[in-house]
Amino acid sequence: MIGTAPFFDHLLLHEDGAHDGAWNMAVDQAWLELASTAVLRVYGWDRPTVTLGYAQNLARLQEHLPSWPVVRRWTGGGVVMHDGDHTYSLIVPAQVSWSQTPAVQSYEKIHQALAEALVAMGEDGCRLAKQEDIVEGPLCFTAPALHDVVRGQTKIAGAGQRRGRLGILHQGSVQQVRLDAFFWRSWAARLSSAVSLVPSLPPAVSARAEELAEKRFRLPQWLSDREDFLT
Repeated sequence: MIGTAPFFDHLLLHEDGAHDGAWNMAVDQAWLELASTAVLRVYGWDRPTVTLGYAQNLARLQEHLPSWPVVRRWTGGGVVMHDGDHTYSLIVPAQVSWSQTPAVQSYEKIHQALAEALVAMGEDGCRLAKQEDIVEGPLCFTAPALHDVVRGQTKIAGAGQRRGRLGILHQGSVQQVRLDAFFWRSWAARLSSAVSLVPSLPPAVSARAEELAEKRFRLPQWLSDREDFLT
């Protein structure tokens, strides 16, 4: 593979812990609203959890889901089962020029960089899905989309994106591989010329995440109908 040039001049790396689904979604949105620099947030789940894409219909999917907590993402994409996977979010606020990268191109570039990092770690055969690899279906990791990361016919990494006036929120999951403790720092160094570690959630981001969790992501009506109490 040809090495990918850094996307950013500066990147914040926040290696977060394991949290419930609503909090994870709220923190990602809060970072997008408040960050002025690109952020790579790496996090886990305090229990097996299902996330739905923003536009998916819970009622139609319910019979196919395990009896785990379910949360609706702010991003698109399909159903993702989070149980021992590796999850991350790449937040690119509007102030960062890379946020103007077209949607399909940004998805391809992020996953190309991720595939290269996986190969460098020893996960040979990781590549981007082509047109002939595409499978239609609501369950993300049984239905590769264009530019997902695959190895053979197995999907390794997929993501959902949200784009708008705030910038890009790219929420991704990596499965079927073992990542060592240094993988994300190594990938961050590929994405950016300079990387700063964020030891804890900034107070403003934490406060906004609390509001988003309570007024959006924990609400039954957000899960069922995308309704919230935000003004």
